Amino acid sequence: MKSVPNYFAIVCLGLVLAVSGCVSQAQYDDCVRRNLIQQEDLDRKDALINQERLRADQVQQQLDLAQQTEPFWQQQIDALNEQLAQKQQIIDQLSEQVGQIALPPELSGALAEWALQSGSDLVTYDDATGIVRFKSDLLFNLGSDVVQTDAIPRIEQLAQIMTSAAAEGFDLLIVGHTDNVWNALPGTMAKHPSNRHLSAHRAISVENILARVGVNGKRIAVMGLGEFHPIAPNAPDNSGNPLNRRVEIYIVPAGQIRVTIESP
Repeated sequence: MKSVPNYFAIVCLGLVLAVSGCVSQAQYDDCVRRNLIQQEDLDRKDALINQERLRADQVQQQLDLAQQTEPFWQQQIDALNEQLAQKQQIIDQLSEQVGQIALPPELSGALAEWALQSGSDLVTYDDATGIVRFKSDLLFNLGSDVVQTDAIPRIEQLAQIMTSAAAEGFDLLIVGHTDNVWNALPGTMAKHPSNRHLSAHRAISVENILARVGVNGKRIAVMGLGEFHPIAPNAPDNSGNPLNRRVEIYIVPAGQIRVTIESP
């Protein structure tokens, strides 16, 4: 406890004398005690004020640092936006080109027969555009990029068709899609930080099976478009969402994908 300044005792003595004309030791001690309490209260308030001033200084320092680094981060954001615009341009170019050329009758017939045997609940084939569409709900478990065991033989059969003489001169573009719901199951976030990651990883899983059976990796391109290209409304009741969870395979003339990506 702090020692009491002499002027406290003088003030106390003066107050007591002014009121009673004389002062007892008890009155003097009481006055000193009350002044000690007031002084301690003032000391506590001063400490709180100093603490808040220190915090305010820290906040100001953080603000000054943020203002200094803002131009750097803005440059990074602008660069990322430019890269995103370039990627979107490539996607738009591919979307205009793929699925516009009817496949040769022999190849189209083989794909149509394969799709029929696979069942429409798993895969559909559009002979007018050459688009094979898998339903992701039957290819993958929720939040996973591991192809379900029952679906692997169907992909392997597709690989056999694409390595046949009928498919010479054609490449494959594998595109993964999701709905707009993010699955936050334990472990999903670590491997698939976003729906775009999940869609790309699923397309890669299909690619790996095709390549394992013999489709040359140079003939395959992979994209993950996440939830950004739905083919049905992502309704609140999820009625359209299953259609949007899909893996599409575009069968296109050889070299078309490479020319599109490498073009300025």
